[in-house]
Amino acid sequence: MFIKKISVYFCPLILFLGLELMFYRINLTSIIIILLTLIVITLIFIKFLVKSRFLSREYLYLTLSPVLFLISSAGFLFLLSSDNLRHLSMLVFAFILGMYLENIFLFFYQPIHYQQGSLENFSSFLSLLVFFLAVIDLNSLNIFLNLPIWSVSLLLIFFITLLLQQAYWINKIQYKSKIIYLFIINIIMLELFWGISFLPTNFYISSIVLTIAFYFCWGLVKAKLEGSLGKKIFLQYLAISSALLLLIIISSNWI
Repeated sequence: MFIKKISVYFCPLILFLGLELMFYRINLTSIIIILLTLIVITLIFIKFLVKSRFLSREYLYLTLSPVLFLISSAGFLFLLSSDNLRHLSMLVFAFILGMYLENIFLFFYQPIHYQQGSLENFSSFLSLLVFFLAVIDLNSLNIFLNLPIWSVSLLLIFFITLLLQQAYWINKIQYKSKIIYLFIINIIMLELFWGISFLPTNFYISSIVLTIAFYFCWGLVKAKLEGSLGKKIFLQYLAISSALLLLIIISSNWI
């Protein structure tokens, strides 16, 4: 038990040092090797905490968010021009992964200290963060590497599908209609992604706008599938999303 508890803090430390190492020898081969090594380390530590067997659905879905988070955050770090901001971001990312592992540890080994719904709520937060970072990375690929919008869109659909499948599982949503809602959300986000790409703004602003839209769509779909969607829930999501969107529009510098 004690060793498992220590691993919750040891894993984020290794990930932080690994991300730092990526910027000491910047070439494509070393970056790929280090990133793959960090992914394997993350998978091993999560398996050490999760009681279910290897390649079980529980293990795979619990590892999905942190692996996607690690990939998207690594891409985001290369977009930062300030070394201090990059180091700070690495610390924050390592802390977030540590919090995720802490929730897994409490869920399996100290249920008396585990707050009901903590893992689900933190997974939802992590999924939003992964989506935000992934959209930034995809926009940068489109702008800096001049990748065609259709290829970037396929990657976006891939990310959204994985995130929603993980969200369905962790929230115990078993309805067959969930596939229809997954398709609908993909279409909505794809259309918004294409539309925003023509607006005179940077990819940070467009990523925030898309993340707000994803939060709104998933929130309503989740409430619908759980049978809790009503006027109050709809207005709540609408008010929060509208307020955030208005704040971004007012405070942003449009180019």
